[in-house]
Amino acid sequence: MLVRYLTESSKLESWVRQQTLDVSWIPKSQRDALVRLAHYSTRIEGNPLTLPEVEALAAGKDIPVEERAKKEVLNYFAALSWIWKSSSRDVSEKELLKLHRILTDGLLPKDEVGHYKAKANAVFGGGRVIYKPPPPEAASILTNQLIDWINSAEAQEEHPVVVAAIAHHRLVSIHPFMDGNGRISRSLESWLLYRRGFDTQHIFALDEFFEHDRERYYKEIQQVRENEDNLTSWVEYVGEGILETLKKTQTRIQALRAKKPSSKIILTASQERILQILVETPSMGGGDLVRALRVTRSGLRKIILPLLSAGLIKKEGSTKSATYRLA
Repeated sequence: MLVRYLTESSKLESWVRQQTLDVSWIPKSQRDALVRLAHYSTRIEGNPLTLPEVEALAAGKDIPVEERAKKEVLNYFAALSWIWKSSSRDVSEKELLKLHRILTDGLLPKDEVGHYKAKANAVFGGGRVIYKPPPPEAASILTNQLIDWINSAEAQEEHPVVVAAIAHHRLVSIHPFMDGNGRISRSLESWLLYRRGFDTQHIFALDEFFEHDRERYYKEIQQVRENEDNLTSWVEYVGEGILETLKKTQTRIQALRAKKPSSKIILTASQERILQILVETPSMGGGDLVRALRVTRSGLRKIILPLLSAGLIKKEGSTKSATYRLA
């Protein structure tokens, strides 16, 4: 089954990449993935916000919801933004601890944010302990062993989905932090899929698959532990999820293209960066974009004009005080 999942997923991922010549759908799909990843990953951990409420937060709106729930989602937005900007970096202990700090900032005591656990913890289910993770003194050792494997030649030869799935399960089983282990494990999976070129436009949300059958998600994690750490069933499960998620992504792309046919342009790296920035930030001034891209004002105009002509972004206000947002 795994071979079929990976083969079909690779074909679909290739199809998605080929569609990037027609970029009218990219910003909408990126914002959609940002929202869905943040919503479903935090929802797995019990966050009560609805998808429309998370969409409103992504649009920069201040909504009357419980502050901790809002903070969890905003932190996840920040974590995904950081991941998308860090794709060229090797996964390292320093970067992983930084990712945990972004995810848990303001949610945990300061001595637990971005730091390994200092005391034993456990995973509960049905009012009882179902899994005892390794002790605190093993957290750093096991995490670094996992990072070494992720960066190894062996892992480079594996299919990106296989590597991401294994890293997800190993990190959540090491359980190196007092809290946030599920969120950082799913974030690491997204990071590896993007870094290994399997989600180059960061437009699909695997966590939606996990959350829609949360009981199965936890059961699949636990099954590996009860089967002497044999990861075969888990990797097949993630492969199934990737395929289902890519099929949904394909349907969304086709719907977006049908709604708004657009001229085809090939994006430069700077134009891609502008679209990414505007996915993460609802509106940004020209001066801020100049600083973010490290270009001159005239250079920014040359980069932005094709995006304006293609209807991908909109300009509001006069030249010097103009702001830009997604169309």
